[in-house]
Amino acid sequence: MGKSGYGYHPVVTPEGVPLDLDVAGLGSRMIAILIDGSIQFACLIALIFVMAGLHLGDAAVAVILSITSFMLFFGYFFVFEGLWHGRTPGKRAQRLRVIRTDGQPMSAAQMFVRNLLRIVDFLPAYYLIGSISIAVTRRSQRLGDLAAGTLVIRETKPVPPKPVSFPPPPPIDVVRTAPSLDVSGMGEAHYQLLRSFFERRDHLEPNARAHLASQIATAIRPVVRTSAPLSDEGLIDAAAAAYRRRFAPG
Repeated sequence: MGKSGYGYHPVVTPEGVPLDLDVAGLGSRMIAILIDGSIQFACLIALIFVMAGLHLGDAAVAVILSITSFMLFFGYFFVFEGLWHGRTPGKRAQRLRVIRTDGQPMSAAQMFVRNLLRIVDFLPAYYLIGSISIAVTRRSQRLGDLAAGTLVIRETKPVPPKPVSFPPPPPIDVVRTAPSLDVSGMGEAHYQLLRSFFERRDHLEPNARAHLASQIATAIRPVVRTSAPLSDEGLIDAAAAAYRRRFAPG
């Protein structure tokens, strides 16, 4: 790590892992919002064509457009940032993600607050207040981010994991689980924790091994998404397999 200066926000995770977060600036965030806005506009145009084919009355069209436009404007961000862990299609295209200021994934309550204040950031015309706030705040936060305790970071390009001699492969059920894990939030610092465990676990006493596995599993659970019930070591094995699979040929 060791980066500093404009654009970087240093944090230390609760597990003691130092991270330098690359804070997204106004340019990349505006490109992302333009992409999202284009998708929203395309959906609205498609809705208008559908209603035109239904030959509804003017009053009905006005009511439907008012309701759906409001839901599309707000619901879009709630849905995508919830399902994609702080990303929308626009943010994903720019490799951006919304997280907490301490580097952890944002909570549902924080997502609600930052998107509720989006209407204020939007005023008086297409995110003028939000753009000014991003430009003048040290961590490039719009008002919604300041209120929610979040910030938008630029995710570094994934680095292929370094070769390492691992102990015998994990059980087949763990390997089958690995593809279902979402490890897009994992970075090289998290993978190094897994490497350290693989290099040491065969030389540890059972109690020490279980304790270390518990610590590392606690460190990676916030950034690894899975619905499968896994033990601490099972999660570590599956996360490493899924992370390596991202860089496998083909």
